[in-house]
Amino acid sequence: MLKDWFCEALSLQPGEELLLPAASKAEATRLRNRLLKLREEYPDQADAESISIRVTLVKRRFFVALRREPLSPTVAFKRAADGSIVRVTLPTRERLRRIAIQDGLSPEEIEEILGSTEGEGKDAKKEET
Repeated sequence: MLKDWFCEALSLQPGEELLLPAASKAEATRLRNRLLKLREEYPDQADAESISIRVTLVKRRFFVALRREPLSPTVAFKRAADGSIVRVTLPTRERLRRIAIQDGLSPEEIEEILGSTEGEGKDAKKEET
């Protein structure tokens, strides 16, 4: 049954949360641990990792909260040695296109470059499977 609830959580919109009731904190912790194990075993790790799993207290009752995190896979944060946090992004196809235009490349050159990087990504995915 927990597997069904985890699959239901995968269908949530970013920011939405599914609350599973528990009789006690100990039971909630056991459910959380089993759900964490299910998340580790899920075939699509990128999708599964977008679900956070935690024990929470709502109106003096324990729940296990499964929340679809609204994080973009192209955004991360890096903590510098001085403790400051810096936003880091991966280049997207459109960003690469804008940079190429600014660099003065022709539309044909841009498509050739973007097409070749897209093809490399597909080849890498094929090798993994």
